[in-house]
Amino acid sequence: MNRKGVAMTLGRLSHDSSPPNIATLVPDGSGVEDRQWTTAFISDLHLLSARSNYSQHMRSVRRAVESADVCVWGGDLFDFCWSCEGDGPTSRRIAVDWLEAWREEFPEKRFVYLTGNHDAQPRFQQSLADWAAPHQRLSAKPNPTGESSPTGEPGLTGDQSTAAITTPRELALYEGAVYVGLDAVRVGDCLMVHGDVIEGGGSHAGLGRYRSRWHHERTGIHEPPAIRNHLYNAAVTARLHLATAGVAHRRKRVCMRLLHWIRSQPDWLGSGVQRIVFGHTHRRMGGFRIAGYEFYNAGAAVKHVPFEPIVLDLSF
Repeated sequence: MNRKGVAMTLGRLSHDSSPPNIATLVPDGSGVEDRQWTTAFISDLHLLSARSNYSQHMRSVRRAVESADVCVWGGDLFDFCWSCEGDGPTSRRIAVDWLEAWREEFPEKRFVYLTGNHDAQPRFQQSLADWAAPHQRLSAKPNPTGESSPTGEPGLTGDQSTAAITTPRELALYEGAVYVGLDAVRVGDCLMVHGDVIEGGGSHAGLGRYRSRWHHERTGIHEPPAIRNHLYNAAVTARLHLATAGVAHRRKRVCMRLLHWIRSQPDWLGSGVQRIVFGHTHRRMGGFRIAGYEFYNAGAAVKHVPFEPIVLDLSF
């Protein structure tokens, strides 16, 4: 299979009911297994939308990326349905160019992109797969479908059963690796996930339906696609979104829902995990302890919301 063909098989449609794309990151065998890996988690920038205030956080994002061996883009980096930058193809091109600029500046770093509800759009997932394909090594070991796959193939296709992910799926952290289309990754004793997995009743099908709400995109050249974009901008200005998030995503309740989701996954994903890093809720956490776990959340680069990338030193 050629590399373009490999890229076409990377992800799953975000509205189907197939198992989540989960994996564990492992050293590449180059003799650096024993050292700590500085890992940055950056999510919920909501670029392209009017309510993103990323420009106020560019320095903190840059510091996090510069300090990291592994940069995990934790989902909702872009807002295609609310884009003020152009139609769907234009917005997707801007998004990939933004990601590529970071990769070109730091070619030795490892980049992982977790899917969030705002960037689960199938067309963008395909753009991500095409972008990542040249930076993934082919594996001699067949995947569960019997076809050759990239070392970093991030997910299972819809016709594969949950049983196929009961064995840890390992992605090697060689220099310059780029992995996309993932729902969650394990790094040592830390699990990283966007966080929208708690929506839709916590089921695969429910999550797909939840994510499909953000699949629409701007089609005109002047305005984003829905008047509710303007209504939401007004709510942000009035800070009403903070009260809504506070009710919908109470800290303890969110953490317990995440634990419930983790325990519903194959044992290897959650066994031994002590720290959980997530986004989605726009409520920053700096090591909140509950049920024996530490929870971290970067917040969001949205007006009036605290934001700071999560940077942790992790061992394998």
